[in-house]
Amino acid sequence: MGLTTRHSGRSIGSFDGNFDELTAFVNASFGENKEQALDYESEFLRSVFEYPGSSFDLAPAIYRDGNLVAFVTGSPRKVRFAGHRLTLLTSTLLTVMPKYKKAGYGPLVWRELKERARALGYNGTLDFCVEGDDMNRQILPLAHLYRLPTRHVFSVSFMGRPLPSKADAPSVEVPGSLETSIFLESASRVAAQVPFARVWTQGEAEWQCHRRNNSLTCTLAGERRGILAGYSIKAIGDPRPVVMIDDVLWGDLTPVECVTLANGFLRKATERGAHMVITPLFGYADTAPLVAVGFRKIRRVLHTYLTLFNDLPTPESLPAMYVDIF
Repeated sequence: MGLTTRHSGRSIGSFDGNFDELTAFVNASFGENKEQALDYESEFLRSVFEYPGSSFDLAPAIYRDGNLVAFVTGSPRKVRFAGHRLTLLTSTLLTVMPKYKKAGYGPLVWRELKERARALGYNGTLDFCVEGDDMNRQILPLAHLYRLPTRHVFSVSFMGRPLPSKADAPSVEVPGSLETSIFLESASRVAAQVPFARVWTQGEAEWQCHRRNNSLTCTLAGERRGILAGYSIKAIGDPRPVVMIDDVLWGDLTPVECVTLANGFLRKATERGAHMVITPLFGYADTAPLVAVGFRKIRRVLHTYLTLFNDLPTPESLPAMYVDIF
């Protein structure tokens, strides 16, 4: 089971790798949310742990009588901020079995993830909390209680667009190695302009574009180049997938070419059988091409919390960020 610690008399281990149990556990808990929850199938969750640098020791878990009752995981992210090259953990999938939600297990595994991150040499963590959720109300008081230097640094809004039932033309494929090259090139352009930005390795970019479960990319690879990258995932109770765009990387494309790229991504999403495309707005990418192809603001807000260890300066707020949520 990997690392094991104790807090408040409770033993906290590591996730044991049973993805079927994790899928049922996460979906049962998230299914109680007011908003429609995503359907985290076992293949998708297994893919998350195939991201470079991931491990079960970055997934604190509490088991009772052999059953999973509380879970969170951290996914490694490299960023450039204030002249520093930082390695962070993005905290995600914080989940507690419904009957134990008032037992304090959520804060325990959340705190444990922070402590493991610090012990393993990470510079800090990122948390994304849905506006109106309990964790969003608790995170700053918990950080104060546990003496964690945590601040709210950004609020993420979203745009979305419904899709037709059939694509108007077949999509065009670009070789995977070329796509990864364009992704790295375009992401580096953003990192040079945004105060807090992801920095990618070759392996991370390959996972983002091709190796993660149900990845979906669209690329323009002519004289000028750009790429949109994301993935498809179903919602609980809906057989049609939703497509999430993580990376809006216009590269050096002209405005007209950006619209062409956006339309190409919509075509691919329609071919995938999706009924909606959604993207978070971190302020690093021009949204005009998205508006031009029918994207509109939707009612969803995520709040971003940054924790930095070892006296690294934590900003009061950020004007823009380039990170991915999951």
